[in-house]
Amino acid sequence: ELSNSFETYMVDEENEYFNFTKTNDRDEAIESIVRNKYDAFVELTSDKITVYKNSNYNFNSSLGELILKSFADNFNLIYEVTALGIPVNPAAGTSEGNTFTREVSFDRERTPGSMDYYGVTISTMFLFYGMIFLGTYLSENKRIRTADRIKASPVNMLSYQWGTAAGSVVLLLLQSILVTFIGIVIFKVYWGGALHIGALVILGEIIMVSALGTVLGLTIKNENLIAGLSQIVIPVIVFLGDGYVNIGGGSTIMAIKKISPMYWVNHGIFDAIYLGDYSKAFISFAICIGVAVLCTGAVMFVNRRKGTANA
Repeated sequence: ELSNSFETYMVDEENEYFNFTKTNDRDEAIESIVRNKYDAFVELTSDKITVYKNSNYNFNSSLGELILKSFADNFNLIYEVTALGIPVNPAAGTSEGNTFTREVSFDRERTPGSMDYYGVTISTMFLFYGMIFLGTYLSENKRIRTADRIKASPVNMLSYQWGTAAGSVVLLLLQSILVTFIGIVIFKVYWGGALHIGALVILGEIIMVSALGTVLGLTIKNENLIAGLSQIVIPVIVFLGDGYVNIGGGSTIMAIKKISPMYWVNHGIFDAIYLGDYSKAFISFAICIGVAVLCTGAVMFVNRRKGTANA
C-alpha cells in the first residue's frame, strides 16, 4: 500500500521535475549515490521510508527530502482517517473528491517577503553602528582633555555624560524614524498593525546601544580601537540575530543565537507583525533596558571612584 501510494503521488504534476528510477538492488542503488549518479535513494519498506542523500548535491537532495516528508505526512493522515472507518483511497489521498490536507498560512498575503525582511532588519542593524559614534566621541574627549575644561565650568562630568548619551538617543531615534519612513513609503515594507510595538523594541535598542557606547568610550582610551573592535563584534551580533539571513539551526545554534540581543529584537518585531505575538517584543525591550541599566550603573560607579576627572 505504501509503495502504491508513493508511485501515485510521485507522478503528480507537482513532482514533474523529479525523475525516478525503480530498482530492487539496494546495494547498487547506494553505490550509485556514492558515485554521484543520483541525488538520492528512497527505500520503501512496509511501514517506513528511508532516504539516502547525496551530500555533493545537497540542494537537490534536500528538496527531494522535503517532497517526501510532505508525502509521508499526507499518507499518515489518510491512514489515520481510514482507521476511523471513513472511506478513503490512500493512493489518491481523497474521499468523495475532497482532499484532506491543504497548506494554510496565518495570512497568506502577509508572509514576510525579501523586502519586508530586509526593511525590518536594516532598521535594527544600523542602530548598532551608533555605538561606534558615541564610543569614539567620548574616548576622544580623554585625548583632548575635556574633563579639565569641565572642571572649570559649572557643569559636572556626570551631567555632561548623561547629556551626551541623551543626545545620542535623540540622534539615533531621528535616524530610525527616517529609515522606517523611507522603507514604508518607497519600498512598501510591511509593518502591519504592530508598528507601535516595533517602535517600542527599537527605542529599547537605541537606549541599550547608547549605554554600550558610553561604557566603551569611558573604558577604552583609543577611539581607533573602539571602531576596530566594533566593526568585528557588530557583524557577529547581527549575524547571530538573523540580521542578514535567517540562519536556522538546531538546539545548539538556537541557544547561541539567543545570546545575541539582535535575535530578540528582530524576532520580537517579526512575531508581532506576522503572528500577533508580542511576548518576544516585550522580552526584547526588557533585555535592552536591563543592559542599559547595568551600563549606567557601571558608569556611575566609575564616576564615584574617580570623581569628576573621568572624561
